[in-house]
Amino acid sequence: MAAPRNLNWLVGFAILVAVVGCSPNPSSERRPATPEIELPPEFASTRASVERSDPQASITSPMSLPPATAERTVFAQVAPVETDSTIAADSIAVPNFQADPSARRLPVIPEGSDVNDNGYYSVDVLYATDRAQNPLSLDAYQLAGQRQLVGTLGLGGAVSSVLCLIAWLLRRSATAKLTGGLAAVLSLIAGATFFAGAATIEKHGVTYTDDRGTLVRGVCQVTIPKSHTRGSVERPSILKFEVAENQAQHIVLTSVTELPADAFGNRLNDELAWAEQPDVLVFIHGFNVDFESAVLRTAQISVDLPFQGVPICYSWPSQGTLLGYPVDENNVAWTVGHLKEFLTDLADHSGAKSIHVVAHSMGNRAMTSAMQQIAFQRPAQEPIFDRVVLAAPDVDADLFRKDLAGSLTEVANQVTLYASSNDQALIASKQVHGYPRAGESGERVVVVPGVETIDVSGIDLSLLGHSYYGDSEPILKDLYDVLLSRLPAPERSSLITLGQAPRHWWQLPIQPKIATGTRR
Repeated sequence: MAAPRNLNWLVGFAILVAVVGCSPNPSSERRPATPEIELPPEFASTRASVERSDPQASITSPMSLPPATAERTVFAQVAPVETDSTIAADSIAVPNFQADPSARRLPVIPEGSDVNDNGYYSVDVLYATDRAQNPLSLDAYQLAGQRQLVGTLGLGGAVSSVLCLIAWLLRRSATAKLTGGLAAVLSLIAGATFFAGAATIEKHGVTYTDDRGTLVRGVCQVTIPKSHTRGSVERPSILKFEVAENQAQHIVLTSVTELPADAFGNRLNDELAWAEQPDVLVFIHGFNVDFESAVLRTAQISVDLPFQGVPICYSWPSQGTLLGYPVDENNVAWTVGHLKEFLTDLADHSGAKSIHVVAHSMGNRAMTSAMQQIAFQRPAQEPIFDRVVLAAPDVDADLFRKDLAGSLTEVANQVTLYASSNDQALIASKQVHGYPRAGESGERVVVVPGVETIDVSGIDLSLLGHSYYGDSEPILKDLYDVLLSRLPAPERSSLITLGQAPRHWWQLPIQPKIATGTRR
């Protein structure tokens, strides 16, 4: 009777195999390298023509938005909410505040963009990366991922079917029903995925792995669905029985074209000349992020702000997995020299009026170290960057106070740090490293001269409370005030001031509460 006692364990194992295996990683699949993709001739022109699925549709990138009008959708100006602070002040009755639950469901379409008949529009995202190029082209990478997903689901269905048969023979009716149902569901999803692969979205260009490479540059095209909601990166989900990308429902990377350095510079200058604002926004991702996800997040943030300059994604060789954290730590230190080279080149040769830099999580280690080296090379010079934003920085807090913060204030006009006491990823990082992280708030919140620290505890929307910079409507609004309105913290009406002079920091609350503090 040993088999019946172990049957439930086998059922659990089958479920685990099916669930864990549903995250394809085709970058590990290798085949002979495809021939190099020749540079399309349109990229040599002064303005590349944006490819469209509907040739008759006029699709305009957010970088080409017309001047703002009274009809532009803007973030609601909400009354600030007081919370308990460490300073003594009179109690203040605060107007009741509750975010409009329908606000996040409103479609976000950049003004001036025409949605084609298929329900989406295209935006361009420039990029720089020191990842190794994948032998698989972008279209082959997509098909490889689908094949791996079909195989994993099919294996899970087969294992579940065998367990169902064993349970039936042993007259374990409940277990037989469970495994039989699981086998049917997995087989159905595998079949749907297989047939969906026959009608894939046309993609072209290169992809990049999680290995180290040389610094290269290029341009991506991303499609945004008409139904896009602010703060979301819509992607297919097995939980929603979505097995293939749909450009009318998902944000999709459709092309990646690597460019020589000179061609990239020309393309950037063309984009700046075409943009409403000749500004650049460089986004540096954190750990557990692959190249595609980094580009999609950059596109989402640029659309949601909306940023009217040129968005650029800098992608370093993160492993794209939770278990890859130690490797990511090595690679984020390795990428510092390349990031410094790229940022310096932007400042010296791009012709941008303003360069903003936003780094998230572990990406702040590369950004702060690169900025420190730039500051050493340019002593007593005017700042070359406008706004620098540290979102949930996974950086040693003491190291930041002692060695890094001063360099940032030398090279940037304004430095903003977003911190949270609810960031489980940073709490885990503190346990691993033994010391607090700069992105944590609470009793030891990082407050240093020249850096505006914003406590965003309590409003994180993501699973780990770690990606709030792009997921949260209030923080997107505050980012708008920082990057586009260029308002310092004391002038942003949604913030409340905490601490005592000269040690001030600010809080961005969300829940209504009667409390003490200084409202600004």
